[in-house]
Amino acid sequence: MDLGELAAWGEFLGGIGGIVAAAAVVASLIFVGVQLRASVNQARVDSYTRVTELWTNFCQITAADEESWGIWFRGTHDYASLSPEQQARFGFLLSMYFGILDCIFVHQDLGVWVSDETYRRVSDQAYAVFGMPGVQAWWQENRGRVFAPRVEAYLVERMGAARPPASS
Repeated sequence: MDLGELAAWGEFLGGIGGIVAAAAVVASLIFVGVQLRASVNQARVDSYTRVTELWTNFCQITAADEESWGIWFRGTHDYASLSPEQQARFGFLLSMYFGILDCIFVHQDLGVWVSDETYRRVSDQAYAVFGMPGVQAWWQENRGRVFAPRVEAYLVERMGAARPPASS
């Protein structure tokens, strides 16, 4: 075997090595893509899990006993009927409740909250709570100080859109 034949064999083997290397790169990219998709799916599951935990905690605190439930129920209907201590507690409960909505908004913005139906249902429910007379009375005293800006903007904008224009 002369030097030319040896060089041809080397070139042939180098070509096969290049093909094998290219196949390995494609296989590793496919693997990374599969892993990335699994990570995104896990982030979505974690998002739902976190919101479920927040909601469960809120329900446990609110419905834990008759006093807590009474503060929530009376506060949503007639804030002025609560004592100052109960009003403060009601404020914390509302902050928790609307904090959950903020969490959902953040997850939606990040693209990990993919259930539009659930997002709309939760948003509608939060809007209904916000529209209750006791919550409105509380909010008039606390406007601009308690909600995350995006939550307040959403609720105020939606409330304004729901009200018919004043007649002249």
